[in-house]
Amino acid sequence: MAEKTTLPTTLAESWQERLTKFYLIPEGPFMSKWEQFLVIATVINCIMLPFMAAFQYTAIEAWIVCYVIDLVFLTDLYIRFHIAYLQNGFWVVFPKEMALYYLQSRLFRFDVIANIPIDLIAIGWIDMGKTYTQIALTLIRLPKLMRSVKIFMYFSRVEKKLHASFLGQIIKFLVYLMVATNAVACCWFALACNGGIGVDLNCSSTSWVTSIKLAAGEVIDVASETPEWIKANLGFLYIKSLYWTVATMTTTGYGDVHAVNDTERMFSILAMLFGIFFYGYISGTIASTLSNLDSRRVGYQQKMTAVIQYLNDREMNKEMQQRVIQYYDYVWERNRGIDAKALFVDLPTTFKSEIAMSLNNSIIEKAAIFRSCSEGFRRMIAISMKLYLFTANEYVVHIGDLGLEMYFITQGRIDIFSTDSKRPTSSLIEGGHFGEYCAILNYRHEYDARAVCHTDIYVLTKEEIEAAFIAYPDDKTKVLAETDIRYKQHLATKKGRKALQQIDIEEDLVLPPVGLNGVIQRRKTSAGPGSGYLVADDKLISANQDFAKKLHNRRASMQIDMDGMLRASSRRSVLKNESAVKVDVESGLRQYLSGPVLNSEDVAELRSTNLSG
Repeated sequence: MAEKTTLPTTLAESWQERLTKFYLIPEGPFMSKWEQFLVIATVINCIMLPFMAAFQYTAIEAWIVCYVIDLVFLTDLYIRFHIAYLQNGFWVVFPKEMALYYLQSRLFRFDVIANIPIDLIAIGWIDMGKTYTQIALTLIRLPKLMRSVKIFMYFSRVEKKLHASFLGQIIKFLVYLMVATNAVACCWFALACNGGIGVDLNCSSTSWVTSIKLAAGEVIDVASETPEWIKANLGFLYIKSLYWTVATMTTTGYGDVHAVNDTERMFSILAMLFGIFFYGYISGTIASTLSNLDSRRVGYQQKMTAVIQYLNDREMNKEMQQRVIQYYDYVWERNRGIDAKALFVDLPTTFKSEIAMSLNNSIIEKAAIFRSCSEGFRRMIAISMKLYLFTANEYVVHIGDLGLEMYFITQGRIDIFSTDSKRPTSSLIEGGHFGEYCAILNYRHEYDARAVCHTDIYVLTKEEIEAAFIAYPDDKTKVLAETDIRYKQHLATKKGRKALQQIDIEEDLVLPPVGLNGVIQRRKTSAGPGSGYLVADDKLISANQDFAKKLHNRRASMQIDMDGMLRASSRRSVLKNESAVKVDVESGLRQYLSGPVLNSEDVAELRSTNLSG
């Protein structure tokens, strides 16, 4: 049986190339962790930018966090050039193709705009001193809030997975809630206390800030204490802003922090309307999830739950359980749990056969044994074909299995492994087929067949073929005759390949006689039994030379026969390279002389053995 192989992680041969020629699978372990880390960085970015702009917060720690986040997004931009993508069931992992695919996508244009260093560009035109320059940069960096789209993109991908949990929904809403609440709170504070580029932060005399109380009966006189008081109580004011935002958006409205002027009242109205829609969306989505409105998805999830429960009850190992879950995930992503045969159950039989013929006729045409069959025969097997999905490294057939099905590949690749072969002897891609000898001529499989990537295969069972033979006896004769001819060609090719392999083995076993002259003998010094002489005379050497020539002639003759068989066969085969094994005479002689000791009686037996080869 063939060894299980995995996709290599890089095409590089040196550490320098590893930085440029690596590739990543979108759903792989690294990308899953990286996407999660990127969401965290995006949330911090969406909280820091409005806070720094509204409260004019310019501490060095805040700038360090901001530019570290910028570096993270630039790293993500570089990684996107090395993400593999699926094309016709194959992962494209070549550096040039991956880069072009990303360059042509909308995501690339978005990433470029979101990562333009507009603050570093603008700093060359700003000359207002250190403090006011930093305040101006906090406002100039606000367009980087568009990175928040990354959060929506991530959770959208997560929700498409069948095994997405309810906990994931809760995390998504908490993230949305933090970003939205922080943005509204910063806007609420900016309405009351605003400065600008080159202007100190000051609060209006008629604003919500002037009406708040720090203690019982104590009212803040902001007119005489700003901006120093604001900077000293920045945390207090931010918490008050968050408090008002949550109370207003949830329509609770305690009234202790309220709008004072018309601008604040208008903003309060907008905040309440936004809160109604936002919290309505959250509560509605959660209710939808809990009530299982998506019947098809719920039905498929129930099936998966039953499968997982059964695997746990039978104490199946974790690796096999993971393979089963991955298969059902792929089936869901491929067809959303839709059974194609059940879709047209209400249609008339003739209409269903026409639909099946339209979908599967191109597949049947690629099978040589069916090309000369009537349209009725092909229509009958077209409606009987059923689609199966195979994930990467899954076996389609095993060697020695009774052949009960014929397989037609419509997407992906299948590798064929012969007996005791670690490497595939051949590969089949879209349009290929196999299993006809077993399903039609009642043979067992002589090979293993394994899917290299996600592969779609249409299957035609032996019973369905027999039913078509009964309905169309003339086509049965044609199919059996064509299959028998092709099977004999297959056997001839296989026999020739084995003969060439046997010749190679015999050549390796020939005693190398070149360079030996006269009688060679060596006394083996040994105190134990078996001591004696190792003798090789001229007759023995000559016999070995003649035997080697005979093997060479046999190989040449076999090659001529093989060439004739290949010209007569319509199928191509992969033959072993025609290269003779060259044996080092001196090393071979030393190996021979260091072998077991022979006496004079053994020489005759050795000679007769070589001459009879």
